[in-house]
Amino acid sequence: MKKLIASSVLATCSLLPFLVHAEELTLPSRMEAETKVEIRKGATTSYPLVTSLNEGQLVTVIDEYTNSSGETWYRVSTGNLQGWGLASSFAQNNSTLSIGQVATVNGDNVNVRKGATTAYTSIAKLSKGTKVTVIDQFKNSSGENWAKVKVGTITGWVIEDLLSSTTNTVVKPPTPTVIETKTVQTNQAQVKKGASQSYSTVATLTKAQKVSIIDSFKNSLGEQWYRVNLGSIQGWVIGTVFEIQSNETKTVQTNQAQVKKGASQSYSTVATLTKDQKVSVIDSFKNSSGEQWYRVDLGSIQGWVIGTAFEAQTVSPPTPSVDLPAIGATVYSSGETNVRRGATTAYASVATLATNQAVTVLDSFTHSTGESWLRVKVNSTLSGWIPANSVSTELKNTVVVGSTMYVGNYNTYLRSGASTQYKVKQTLAIKSKVTVLNEFVNSSKQSWLQVKTPTGVTGWVLKSDLVNSQSELKYVYALNKAVIRKGASSSYTVTATLKENDSLLILGTHNNWLNVETSNGVRGWVDQSLTSSVSLKRLTSPVIQTSGNEQYLTWKKPTDFSFSYSLLSERRLKLQGGITDIELPPTNPVGIQSIDTFTSGTEKTMVITFLPGYTFTLRDYSDRVVLKVAENGLKGKRIVIDPGHGGKDPGAIGPSGLKEKDVVLESALMLKTELERYGAIVTLTRSTDIFLELSERTAISNANNYDAFISLHTDAFSSTTKGTTTYLNTTVNFNGPRSRDLGNAIQENLISSLGTYDRGVKEQEFYVNRMNEIPSVLVELAFISNPNEEALLKSTAFKQKAVLGIRQGLEEYFTDF
Repeated sequence: MKKLIASSVLATCSLLPFLVHAEELTLPSRMEAETKVEIRKGATTSYPLVTSLNEGQLVTVIDEYTNSSGETWYRVSTGNLQGWGLASSFAQNNSTLSIGQVATVNGDNVNVRKGATTAYTSIAKLSKGTKVTVIDQFKNSSGENWAKVKVGTITGWVIEDLLSSTTNTVVKPPTPTVIETKTVQTNQAQVKKGASQSYSTVATLTKAQKVSIIDSFKNSLGEQWYRVNLGSIQGWVIGTVFEIQSNETKTVQTNQAQVKKGASQSYSTVATLTKDQKVSVIDSFKNSSGEQWYRVDLGSIQGWVIGTAFEAQTVSPPTPSVDLPAIGATVYSSGETNVRRGATTAYASVATLATNQAVTVLDSFTHSTGESWLRVKVNSTLSGWIPANSVSTELKNTVVVGSTMYVGNYNTYLRSGASTQYKVKQTLAIKSKVTVLNEFVNSSKQSWLQVKTPTGVTGWVLKSDLVNSQSELKYVYALNKAVIRKGASSSYTVTATLKENDSLLILGTHNNWLNVETSNGVRGWVDQSLTSSVSLKRLTSPVIQTSGNEQYLTWKKPTDFSFSYSLLSERRLKLQGGITDIELPPTNPVGIQSIDTFTSGTEKTMVITFLPGYTFTLRDYSDRVVLKVAENGLKGKRIVIDPGHGGKDPGAIGPSGLKEKDVVLESALMLKTELERYGAIVTLTRSTDIFLELSERTAISNANNYDAFISLHTDAFSSTTKGTTTYLNTTVNFNGPRSRDLGNAIQENLISSLGTYDRGVKEQEFYVNRMNEIPSVLVELAFISNPNEEALLKSTAFKQKAVLGIRQGLEEYFTDF
């Protein structure tokens, strides 16, 4: 029985900055990532993401730190980037080579491959003694160390066992990048281990000393700190030591004015000032409550004094611009209102209140101009400042009876009364229409609307669950590693794991977190940095290009996502499955009658209708989708003919000694001549008796804009088995639907031309079909193990009939849509 080759598919809380003395560590060291590792700006997960390392990627460890949670982190260099990763994610690497090193090939005819396994195609061969430059390293899933090398114009991967170190290179830690040079303006300026006065002193600077700045950080006290490189020591210096000391002198206007450790009354008192005492002011700061504070230098002590201590006490308190509600009162937002960190619009927004959203008043503040602000409690974890004139003590009726509204989330319930205690009559679908009949505010100050559905069912819905227009619904899309948590912090437990590009409906915001709802109705909080405002599974920027009689319509793909297609009646092609957004070209290419898109939930489909007389080839690449439109017929079509086996692999051998490799090569040469007579452009995977790997055969067809692939074989089983078979793959091959059409056309015409027994068109995971990106089939012409059919396979007339049948099948395929 003929052996079937079916190989598998190739799987392809914030902390302050810190200082670690290099002499405490045995560094630098070469390490490899044992899993996919997130590299961050600092040594906790609260720091921003710098990059991610793939499993097996090699890096240089240049520093080490154990944070307050007891986690050990490594500072690593990838060559271009530096950052921090969990030490438990790395393992010592035994590679003798280093990136940037010159190495020598120590074997003969060493393969340079496209990737770091022997499964990848060889792109060149290097002779013994060739010098190469190592530009990257990788340890694959089999534990093999590979080096990415460059020699001349060739760049690719070589297994490290076939390379020898030319020089005893020692990996040195990268020199920190100098941002700028600053001059010290004070004497005995202390260099700290971290960016706070609470850290220990590691060095002292003198006035007029010039230092190299390699990083900067603003701590929780609002102090600006700079990381300096002193050669053998690195550490942190407060920014004020670089400021020219032209201090302002202020006079204290109140008695017993307290000097605080920080710019808030909540800090401890470090000194007390008397009325009329003159003090030197060296810094100023406005805190989150809108209070102005000044940092004073008392000689042996420095600290913070509230600004009112320096104001004459004859000024009358400002008159509020509006009547302020009592502390503890419930007020309602008059419209969309930003909640800010402090009592001016200069402060950052931490949340947005919806119209009629209820909040509790915690405090109030009136500026000297009379402008009043309220500090309000939004929920159990969030408070902030809003203008006093942006709220009222009563709910406003903002809907029109008889108007149409839309369901604004996936958890909207129609109840029998205006409270969550009432029975649920129906779950309403998101974006569905309802008609407003009445509005009611219950005893809990919740606004409810009585509505009627299109089917005539009436009931009550929370007003906050409805929107006036579908355009009010805002979405984001999950990135890799995004999760939903119970609260707006990474300290909260994970309640759901998201897939890349999952659609998330935005319900609210807090700092850099989004309150979201999934399409399954799961609600919670997601880190905004792990979301995208646009879908990752979309087709964008359509471009039309012309080449001869062919038109190419190309869309960009922001990520390598999968979709499928199907063929409909009336010359229609449907793209579907996982696409969430599609941009249409401004005009249609020649040969296309129309392009239409349809929306179902969060997904879109596209239907392309072709004009009579035109056919197509569709290619799905990792970064783009290309639709080739051409006139019917063989003329100009690019076809790959693959004679099976060859060289050291004879294939099946008949009773008289006839070899499969010889029969199919002769047939392929005849087929090439025949197709070219009809205007086709034909490429043979082999035109002589040579051996090719299966991957090399598909690499030829996948490397260019071919339209079809046909692999020629003879079958073998027993001396009585007979017939002709065409094989294809639709489970893996993206072009499975067109492969099916191609297989049916060729099999039907082959049987008609040859007169052999029809064994049909069959599904099979042959490598050359499965790993092909274009429509492809594998044809078994006849059974070489059958003496009668072996005799036919020897005959030139039989092979000519086979060529005729395949050509007629291709003509039918490129004509019938």
